[in-house]
Amino acid sequence: MSAATEARQVPLWINGQDVVTSKTFDVQHPSSGKTVSKVSGAGEEEVNRAIEGAKAAFPAWAKTPATTRRDILFKVAELLEAKKEELGAAYAHDTNVAPIIVSSDSGFAISHMKSGATIATEVRGEIPQTADGSLALVTREPYGVVYSVCPFNMGLTLCVRTFCYALACGNTVIVKASPAIPFLHYSLGPLLKEAGVPDGVVQILQYAPGSEAQLTEQVIAHPHIRMANFTGSTKVGSIIGSLCGKYIKPCLLELGGKAPIVVLESADLKIAANNIVFGSLLHSGQICMSSERVIVVESVADKLVHEIQEIAKNELPALGHMELASKVGVEKMERLVDDALSKGAKRLTVESVDDKKVQDGAQAYLPVILDNVKPDQDIYYQETFGPAFVIIRAKDTEDAVRIANDNEAGLSASVWTRDYKEALDVARSIESGAVRVLAASCARTYPFA
Repeated sequence: MSAATEARQVPLWINGQDVVTSKTFDVQHPSSGKTVSKVSGAGEEEVNRAIEGAKAAFPAWAKTPATTRRDILFKVAELLEAKKEELGAAYAHDTNVAPIIVSSDSGFAISHMKSGATIATEVRGEIPQTADGSLALVTREPYGVVYSVCPFNMGLTLCVRTFCYALACGNTVIVKASPAIPFLHYSLGPLLKEAGVPDGVVQILQYAPGSEAQLTEQVIAHPHIRMANFTGSTKVGSIIGSLCGKYIKPCLLELGGKAPIVVLESADLKIAANNIVFGSLLHSGQICMSSERVIVVESVADKLVHEIQEIAKNELPALGHMELASKVGVEKMERLVDDALSKGAKRLTVESVDDKKVQDGAQAYLPVILDNVKPDQDIYYQETFGPAFVIIRAKDTEDAVRIANDNEAGLSASVWTRDYKEALDVARSIESGAVRVLAASCARTYPFA
């Protein structure tokens, strides 16, 4: 989807109303470099007002019958469906995003919202045994005001996910919008109000560059904030986790990944290669569960590389224009790729063009496939979060598992083999939160939402 040509004013959303501040910042579209949004940045006063408003709204929302909360959240899901084109345009207004991502992002967001609505009436307690035989009741109560920080990469899904389950359980939420796509995240405020979410139950803030550290600590330190929820980089997640530890607040973190794809000798190499290419390069690799490390046993490595090159050559246009959300992302890609090449990695050519920048003013980057990647190269361990993946050759299955586990990240993984016993044995040996068998590492195969 192409960039918009007109700069929009993007306010804060506090207590069901637009709030415009004197402190603003501009958002430039990565394709054109032109300013597309002029965004109100919150200051200390607006942050405190949002927190106080969420705290004031909490008692009534927590006491709202679960069936009523359920019905309101189902109405939100209906509006997400009805306004999906409008929301897709809002997403594309601030950043480059392929139609395939806009469509899937919308569908996932609606699914999460429906799951949240369903959960509202499924919160249960327990009657445990006691030492003296007396009656004890264990009930699950909402925390209170939850602070949720949203990323840019699946803009609608990962924002909706930060608040829909919290709302279902009776919490109120301070949403910190992504500075890369503030218009999309702001757009959810009026939609929630239209659906019947009371004023103050969801507040949406943006921070101007340079103010993030101060305001983040201000929010987490505030006595009314009872929990933090963050999806994003490991670096920032570590900071938020540290702040939550400092102020004794529980936190939920989903951070970076370096997903391994283990390809074993009996795998269907053509199908595996297809999933590798799409699972790595979809959304320009800007998915935390993107396939970053292809670990293949030596006996079939050359054949797999051939299949990968053929698929990449013929099918990449279906994934849309490869472009990162920031110059920082481009610089990180260049650093990791240049380091690997200088230390012996081999770049597998997909196109005849070797210039990484394909248009002036853009943060575009040609897809990168590196073979012969070794542990002394930074890209072996570090997440690229861009359109790249590396091929690492293993001696055998045992060595492949060892390599897959040779990383501090453990978000997602994938195993490819025709032998189901081998698949399950290897999957159980990989240290990862989720392991897909015969599916891309970013495939939507969770048993929920």
